[in-house]
Amino acid sequence: MRIRLFRKYYFAIALSIISNQSHADNEFIPAENIENKTCIECHEKNNPQLINDWKKSIHARTQPVTDCVACHGKLHQNVATHSRRDTACIDCHGGKKSPVVRSYTSSKHGVIMRLEKNSYDWQQPLAQANYRAPGCSYCHLHKASHNVNSMTRNSLMDKNALDKIDIKIRSVCQDCHSPRYITRLLANGENMLEIARKKVREAADFIDQASVDFSDPELRPARKIMKKMQLHLTNVYLGAAHQSPDYQWWHGQPALDGDLLRIKGVLGDLYRTENNREK
Repeated sequence: MRIRLFRKYYFAIALSIISNQSHADNEFIPAENIENKTCIECHEKNNPQLINDWKKSIHARTQPVTDCVACHGKLHQNVATHSRRDTACIDCHGGKKSPVVRSYTSSKHGVIMRLEKNSYDWQQPLAQANYRAPGCSYCHLHKASHNVNSMTRNSLMDKNALDKIDIKIRSVCQDCHSPRYITRLLANGENMLEIARKKVREAADFIDQASVDFSDPELRPARKIMKKMQLHLTNVYLGAAHQSPDYQWWHGQPALDGDLLRIKGVLGDLYRTENNREK
């Protein structure tokens, strides 16, 4: 019995020592909270590409900066597993009710993740289909890439934006899906987004034409609706990217239809009022 207890405590102590060693140079990691500066100084020596990717990303360029501690936590223990869970991303991206989060959680991937997340081994790398459903980090930090911009568009109105990120998207999706299936989904998404762009362009053309006849204060209601159109265009994009029918349709295309009709109504009222004055 004493021998068994000795072995038990010996292995527990050994495991504790190993888990607190640096994966880079076998130096002991302090048990107290670490700072972002500490992470950068260490990884710039041992994994400079990781730091360079982060510096290129919007996480490093925004204010406040989304740094190592923000995603990984203040303790070195379980830093990887902490950042791989969706909870590390949700609060910074508007919370559970924000379009970027809800468009994912309402998708098939998101539903499976919500049901099975407690059964996943979060120590597994973000690659090779190690998770049955991909979370935020699996797609946007695939294979530990810290440049989240590599899979996002700079402009939703740019028809060629997909060409710039197509290879990166395919490298993620093909972990689980066939090339033919990926091609079909990307094409469907682009077609849906182009339909949405046409509605936005049509509304913008109507406002531009009306600006010849009406003042900025008179056009303010129409331009206010135009801002909502940009949000609804984003919903279509999020719906296509996250494969969420709710955001492709209910919060996307029909919302854009309503915006376009309202803009036409506002401008129509202005023209009718002007005609009545002339009479």
